[in-house]
Amino acid sequence: MRGTCLVAILMFSCAEQPPLPQGQPTPPTYFTAQLTDSRFYVADHFLASIEMQISGEPFAQLLGRNLAGYDRFNKTPDLYLDPSTGKVTLDPLSYSMAIESYEYSKQPMNNTSFESGAGLSLQYGPVLNPAQSTGDASFALLRDRLQLFARESASGGCIPVDGCAPDPNNPGKCCTPGTNFVIVPAPTQNPLNAYGWAGYWPAFAEFESFDPAIAPSGISVRGCTITGGYAAASQGAQVVGDYECGYNSLNLLLREQQVTKVLSPRAMGFALWKQGLWTINYWQSVHDLAGNGITQVADVDLAQVGQPGNTVVGKYPDPSDPSGKRMLDGVPGVYLGDIPLEGWQGLTMLDEMHNKAALLLGKLATTDGVKLGGFATTKDAISYDYQAPLAWWPAEVAVTEVNVDPPASGPWKYFPQPTAFSIMTATSRLRDLAALDGGFAEYFALTDFANANVGGQVSSRATFDGDPFPADNQVPDGEDTPHDRALSVIKVATVDIDRLHFDPANQVLVDEAMVTGGQVQRGSRVTTVDAAYAIVALRTAWRSISSQLALYGNDTPDQHGGATALDGAKLDGAPAPLPDRMVQLIAAQANFIADKLVAADGSVANSYDLQAGAPDPSPTRLESEASAIRGLLDAYLATSDERYRQTAIRVYTDLDRRFWMSDVRAFRTVAGDSDTLTFSPIVFGTIQAAMRQYWKLVAQKPGNERVASELLERVQRMNKLVANGWDDANADNRVQYPSECTGAGLQMGERVLTGELAHTGQIASALGLPDDGADRDHDCVKEIGHVKLPAALAGQIVLKRR
Repeated sequence: MRGTCLVAILMFSCAEQPPLPQGQPTPPTYFTAQLTDSRFYVADHFLASIEMQISGEPFAQLLGRNLAGYDRFNKTPDLYLDPSTGKVTLDPLSYSMAIESYEYSKQPMNNTSFESGAGLSLQYGPVLNPAQSTGDASFALLRDRLQLFARESASGGCIPVDGCAPDPNNPGKCCTPGTNFVIVPAPTQNPLNAYGWAGYWPAFAEFESFDPAIAPSGISVRGCTITGGYAAASQGAQVVGDYECGYNSLNLLLREQQVTKVLSPRAMGFALWKQGLWTINYWQSVHDLAGNGITQVADVDLAQVGQPGNTVVGKYPDPSDPSGKRMLDGVPGVYLGDIPLEGWQGLTMLDEMHNKAALLLGKLATTDGVKLGGFATTKDAISYDYQAPLAWWPAEVAVTEVNVDPPASGPWKYFPQPTAFSIMTATSRLRDLAALDGGFAEYFALTDFANANVGGQVSSRATFDGDPFPADNQVPDGEDTPHDRALSVIKVATVDIDRLHFDPANQVLVDEAMVTGGQVQRGSRVTTVDAAYAIVALRTAWRSISSQLALYGNDTPDQHGGATALDGAKLDGAPAPLPDRMVQLIAAQANFIADKLVAADGSVANSYDLQAGAPDPSPTRLESEASAIRGLLDAYLATSDERYRQTAIRVYTDLDRRFWMSDVRAFRTVAGDSDTLTFSPIVFGTIQAAMRQYWKLVAQKPGNERVASELLERVQRMNKLVANGWDDANADNRVQYPSECTGAGLQMGERVLTGELAHTGQIASALGLPDDGADRDHDCVKEIGHVKLPAALAGQIVLKRR
């Protein structure tokens, strides 16, 4: 960038960068912005969150950043300490990746998984509560499950009485106050804490949208603290708002009025895709009682990992050995998750995912578009093929709940019970199936012991060994296990993508399909976003069943010809073995995008009408161009067909020509409109994805140094302008606060892990701390207690030129 020249840090020449516009003096900002929709749209939000996570820590690490170098608690934003030199610099690019994009992607997942209550309670999950017991029986099922997870992750502590109470992780010893997170056993007399963590609201099936309004409590009467962990360069513990240590004030204020009680496969699928990514991240190691990240445990000891009082000694990489080969012995006692709290939350999400699979397979499918039912058994689901009677997941299912009123005082204990499901929209939608394919691909990878990078690690083998999750024989035979249920959803979704959505005459997957009298009636519309993300999802599922899916390292060409997890499953009537058919569908989609949706000059149509035989003539939207790049580059990786990469290069050239505005350094969101930019999670997520993948797969090639440099500038600019609402018009990499704040960012609020501690007014005074105001770190994103909204993306913001 200009000014301090960000790209100089990356060894590129500042002289190559275009100058700021000449003429009138540079204004304080180019843009003003307004939050026009604060609603949480689950599918769109989590599609963006998936891309934001991949564009977060791993992207910063590709740029050579050490994650230990960021100080997220400093009042000056964007600081990076290079551990190798000791030099502190302003680095908004990598900070916006490693801290902001990464954490902004995580916190909405926590919101729907544990905090808000905007979904079906795990208390009534079909695996956890198959008899659908109510009252104290259902409460005990959920309480005991959460308590088990606390013990097996070593996150369970206790309230000392007379200075001592039994430590659940060390029988015969006393617990130490402040070292644990979840109270074990759960309090029986505390009206504010029913499950061991105040306000915990685990939801296993997310509603499609909700009003996220909350009233977070910043009062730290309990001395809620967070240490300078999470790779933060901070000294000691930070006292933070109570909402970080208990979620009562993060539950929706008026749940009945705020939620839309509709289940859609795309919302559940993209939410699960996000949960799967993050749980794989949590499961990169297990941990011992000294906090060491254990990556090796003797096979004979695996069954004891996570058991309270275990004396297993694992090994962890010596941090002083840059090769990572030298291993050190840990201390006795090895537990699930990379750290205690993330272990507990990860186990909760794994249970939510398992119950979601059972719900989808057993209750939310239809064979006639009128009645809901499902597969009688997991074996029936995994045997679904091209000759079976059609079964599919309707686009929208309405939910009826009872016992919906919150308690008169205190937190939820008896959650709303779903009692009926009914079809609202019987259509099958391609994006729904893509979301399920990609989401359950991430989940399946965790259960696949043949996947050396994910399910084959100590963490997964100790988790899916019968305790706390059912063991599986690792073959596709329909057991009631996470392994086979996840594999069943992948198979049904993939077969239906082909049977319902593939138009053989036009060789493309259409957006929508109906089934009438057992006959498929396909629509004629092919939307660029849906076409592209079908490629991304199919490739994710293919890599998962072939045991190649990694957390982030999926940017090398796929290796074909090996065994897959579905090789032994029934597949009568298929045009090809399912793994081969998945690649054929990817190629068909990429061919259609390249031949029909992308013009000779690289411009992209928003959609194509098969009946009319013509592309949509309306002005191209940013998400269409971005998604085309994303999908074509994934097709290139899936097939090694260079034509797809070359087409992506052509599209990027058009993106640069028609969408990038060099005078204000921002992308148009609609071609030709330079004055009003409308950003939603889909627009933000797809452009982030396109820039990231293009940087990796094209711009890093020799001779593309200028493009690589420009791309990184644009990543920083869009992260800060769109997500944060900071318009660095003078390009000096410093926030002139508040004059450079636009008035709204897509990120509605933030919490401690991105710099807000909730120290304001009487709270700060009572703690003897300075008043930090609404925006402690002056990054233009306010603390959630001030905005009364979660750390999540808005439904829409509109930026206008001054």
